[in-house]
Amino acid sequence: MRPRLKGIAWERVGDELRLVYDPRDQLILTDPDGTVEKLIGLLSEGGRTVAELADELSLDEADVRGAVAAFDAERLLEDGDRLGLLEPADAERYFSNLAFFESFSGLDHSREDLQRRLRAAHVLVLGTGGLNSNTIPHLAGLGVGAMTLLDRDTVEPRNFARQYLYRQDDIGARKVERAAAWVRAFDPAIEVEAIDADVAGPEQLAALIRRIGPDVVASGIDRPNRIDLWVNEACVRHGVPFVRGGISVTTGTVWSVNPGVSACRACVPADPSNPDDFPDPDDPTLASAIAANRLFVSRPTVNRGIGPVAGLLGAFGAFEVLRYLTGFEPPAYAGRPLTIDFAHGCATSQDEWPRDPDCPICGGR
Repeated sequence: MRPRLKGIAWERVGDELRLVYDPRDQLILTDPDGTVEKLIGLLSEGGRTVAELADELSLDEADVRGAVAAFDAERLLEDGDRLGLLEPADAERYFSNLAFFESFSGLDHSREDLQRRLRAAHVLVLGTGGLNSNTIPHLAGLGVGAMTLLDRDTVEPRNFARQYLYRQDDIGARKVERAAAWVRAFDPAIEVEAIDADVAGPEQLAALIRRIGPDVVASGIDRPNRIDLWVNEACVRHGVPFVRGGISVTTGTVWSVNPGVSACRACVPADPSNPDDFPDPDDPTLASAIAANRLFVSRPTVNRGIGPVAGLLGAFGAFEVLRYLTGFEPPAYAGRPLTIDFAHGCATSQDEWPRDPDCPICGGR
């Protein structure tokens, strides 16, 4: 291991050093004799082991190791031996990705390690319409190495308000084929499979997951009504994270299921819009809410997902997929749906799904 300082600025103020990586934070260190500043300078140059740093500074190796561990705890170091291993073309293509990942790297994993995890990843994308036509380009730009895309629809003029994968000449074409073609044109190195099919039930999804072995499933399908429960069941039983986003009138939601860790979709209390789930509540307030939901779902379905809405939800969903694939931070919406209120300045909030120990899908896992 050859610890190397990240892109950090520092200055001396009397007997103290001020180090800044992120302008929101600063680290103040006492350094009356300049030893710490010498260590920082050597770490900035990189290329030295802890033993070589100790020898050059005439310090005990244990003291230098302790200082290195303290800097690493502040996320100020990377292991130089883990850097410079990407092909030059990849280092250029993912320049901004690597700069972002630097903030979340450390001695145990470098920015390049995180990028390599993406190149080795496979995402199953259910639906290439409004939500995922925005998620797919984000995944491609991140460098996800393989995608399996599933959709059943054709391109229509009404799609163009929010589905930017498609062009005027694509009207009448199968969406999934055009989406796959877009990915291949954007990055020929990405392996893409297009499946032109409907989703018929959890067993079909389970068979697909067994065949392709995805690392994450990203779903943007909202029909039939129980589709989320089908995807949830297939993903939980095979231990595959499930990321979902959608819109209801003026409210957007993004959530995920981390099998064996978070509550799953089947843990969520009964759906008040479904009479079979919650037929005769005693609570008058709940009864009123159920009545309102029943009226709402009786209306014809209208897609209100304009471009900025689909773009915002697609970006939040892609970020959650990124968390699962790289582990740069824990999943943010696992059993904790993010709600975005488009009628109130896109204000956000989060609620917790209680995990049901008797859940027939995830209970005991």
